[in-house]
Amino acid sequence: MQEKIGGNVMSDIMAFSPLWGEWHIKELIGKGSFGAVYRAEKTEYGNTYTSAVKHISIPGENVNAESLIADGLVPDEKSVPLYYDTVRDSIITEINFCYTLRGNTNIVSYEDHCIIPKKNGDGYDIFIRMEHLTALPKYMREHHFDEACVIQLGMDICAALEVLDKHRIIHRDIKPANIFVNSVGVYKLGDFGESKVLSGNNTGMTVRGTYTFMSPEISRGGQADIRADIYSLGIVMYRLLNGNKAPFVPNDSKTVDASVVEAANIRRFRGESLPLPQYCRNKALADVIMKACAFAPENRYQKPAELHKALEALQDSPSHTDTAETVSATAVSPSAHANKNTPATSPAPNNKKRTILTAAVIGAVAVGIAGCIMVPMLTARHGDDNIDTSMRNEERSDSNFSAVSGETVSDIPTESAVSADSSSVRSLKTLTIQSLPQKTDYTAGETLVT
Repeated sequence: MQEKIGGNVMSDIMAFSPLWGEWHIKELIGKGSFGAVYRAEKTEYGNTYTSAVKHISIPGENVNAESLIADGLVPDEKSVPLYYDTVRDSIITEINFCYTLRGNTNIVSYEDHCIIPKKNGDGYDIFIRMEHLTALPKYMREHHFDEACVIQLGMDICAALEVLDKHRIIHRDIKPANIFVNSVGVYKLGDFGESKVLSGNNTGMTVRGTYTFMSPEISRGGQADIRADIYSLGIVMYRLLNGNKAPFVPNDSKTVDASVVEAANIRRFRGESLPLPQYCRNKALADVIMKACAFAPENRYQKPAELHKALEALQDSPSHTDTAETVSATAVSPSAHANKNTPATSPAPNNKKRTILTAAVIGAVAVGIAGCIMVPMLTARHGDDNIDTSMRNEERSDSNFSAVSGETVSDIPTESAVSADSSSVRSLKTLTIQSLPQKTDYTAGETLVT
């Protein structure tokens, strides 16, 4: 099971199997520029357990001494090993950074990792094991996604943001590709590659993240806090109730031109009033979403707990029903919405029943679910064969939105909580260095404004 990536040949993962002495690689889930994701299993006392194993190869696609020197990232060939060490350290920093978030139900669970120097040259093979989940875009294609689901998703991600807020962390890249779902319908936040610990004298914010979900203050490099994440979550919920289209993007076509998304982003960042999400029938829910998406941070919910409480009140309201418009990722055109009677592949879980079931499952396998921690989610940035065409085109159009950022993004293509490109090593061609308290967080990005 040897994967060739660009001009480099990754180490045969089977040469390392069984990983951690007991995890056997079963199949390839997805691959990208810097590695691949596999489904792994272990058997113990007649029981089989499944995890996702991310294999990161440093260097990655078409990265070698010649390309690094040509791009001005290293002065000479002797400096290449140090550069690879820096990328390795960035991954270690993210793992340590996210380790503090372990044991939280609504944050994707990190389980283990190992780093092995390459035998035949400079670089490393890095293996990260975590829970095997379904990415939200894939989940949306397989389930009816109505207002009840949007409310539950909002509550679950708010719970994750409440944990981040306690640690003075902002995520900075909340979007569908970074939200995952487990087997009992619990939504989880992943990919902390763009996260930042807030300091007491935080006066500005590096422009990082995905433009179509980014808050106005981050888009202009201004001061930002947890309210920026509340805004991004609001945009996610907005899109789920707007035929998977961002504000100001027309709902009358299946494909979205990059220039249309650019114009929509500009209007949003200028502070124009957002139109109501087209398929939201619940006015109270629409009001909650619009407040979360307020242009000025002071006009939004000030804390994730406030938004969580507002959504919870909607869930408990007698007027709340589960018969709202289906808003799955495939429902991006009027014809898709018109076919309301088509049965889903499998129904989205009833929210209240889900809560009871979740408690029962956690009680039965507490160590397996609630006792794990988060790893940087290594979100893919180099294409997505599975994601809905509209979302893929919108995400890719971000690369055209700002001439100074040059950012290129797309959504996750795998079924797992990891993808085939690390958020730490999306590109070995540009290294953005950030500071975190007591240690340095090196985060590799796509030619981002610093």
